[in-house]
Amino acid sequence: MYIIKKTENNIGSINDKAWDSANVANIDTINWQEFGCAPKTTGKLLYNDYGIYVQLETNEKPLLARYCTQNDLVCCDSCMEFFLRPNENDLRYLNFEFNPFGTMYLGVRTSFYDPVLPDKDKEYFNVTSYVDEKRWVLQFCIPFEFIDEIFGGHTKTIYGNLYKCCEESEKIHYATYYPVITEEPDYHRPEFFGKFVLE
Repeated sequence: MYIIKKTENNIGSINDKAWDSANVANIDTINWQEFGCAPKTTGKLLYNDYGIYVQLETNEKPLLARYCTQNDLVCCDSCMEFFLRPNENDLRYLNFEFNPFGTMYLGVRTSFYDPVLPDKDKEYFNVTSYVDEKRWVLQFCIPFEFIDEIFGGHTKTIYGNLYKCCEESEKIHYATYYPVITEEPDYHRPEFFGKFVLE
């Protein structure tokens, strides 16, 4: 279970001091041994009255980034992802996926096969993507007004998972925070989502 701590401030930069208090989620579960090597990747979550803040970081090298248009197949590039079911009484979930350009894929769905694509761009979610010679850091915020509009509200306990993947590089990899027990890589399996609890 991951505890999302509350902060009283809005979070600005990726170096905001508020992140020092966040719990660290190691995205290091290898569920499919044929893809047994994945870069070191971590996630942090915080929330305030405005929304849920997410920061993902990886040391993947080299990075692959090709897609520039929202809802392109960024999972084929170097990609970090957060899927969440914010209302435990609603089976739908949000899937946020990003490549190093900050290009976002965003869907609302119950499985891989039934996506609805919300009409919100990455500016709405304050997406920041920072790359230097050592790391790639991705940060965004999911406003509660957005969640509540779609799901009719949110619960203290939400369900989800954090993912790292790159489906078309020389080093194809798949890593998760909570285990996903399937024969082949498949992140769209909400039955394996774990708990994220708003403190």
